[in-house]
Amino acid sequence: MKAFTLIEVALVIFIAAILTGISLQFTVLSPETLYLKNFIYKLGSNINLIKDFSLSRREINSDKICGYGLYFKNNGYIGYAFATSSFLNCEEIVKSNPLSYAPNPNSLIYIHTNGDARRDPIETLQIKDNFQNPLRIKVSLNSPFCDNNLFDNYQELALIYYNPYGDILFLGYNNNWQNLLNNNWQEIYFCFDYKNEKKYFKINRSGQIKIY
Repeated sequence: MKAFTLIEVALVIFIAAILTGISLQFTVLSPETLYLKNFIYKLGSNINLIKDFSLSRREINSDKICGYGLYFKNNGYIGYAFATSSFLNCEEIVKSNPLSYAPNPNSLIYIHTNGDARRDPIETLQIKDNFQNPLRIKVSLNSPFCDNNLFDNYQELALIYYNPYGDILFLGYNNNWQNLLNNNWQEIYFCFDYKNEKKYFKINRSGQIKIY
């Protein structure tokens, strides 16, 4: 059996080093890819958190919390809770007045990653994120690639999971809040574009997230 010479071994190591460097350049040293992946992971985790919170009964100042939401603008989102003193159960409130779950910027109940809901937020635990420029978010109810972007017609959106089963409300604001989901809705699509990097995920009727 012929043995490898030192020159041949050195050549193999040299080629392997070049290939490793090329691989690292594209997989490790791309800040755009890393930012978008981390952003999607954090948003998905926060959506799962508010869904989990909505399955339990909690109170704030003797008012029952009926829903947990993410309040989206085109430059970021913030987590909030809807609480009420109504004698009606949460499902009855959704049926009679779903718009009552809309966020009120002047009296938000802020939610935190530990499940705490309070009117004076703890910055380090708060569920929120700001979009790093030039991140662009688009949302659609009928296009997987968000050709019909809801932000073209609404300045603000609110995704809410409500008690007791974690069902979904989706509201849009354009001079007033509107319920965007009909009885036949299937999925909500979120599309993200950051410096030519694109990511997509969708939420189905059961509240599950799928990246595609």
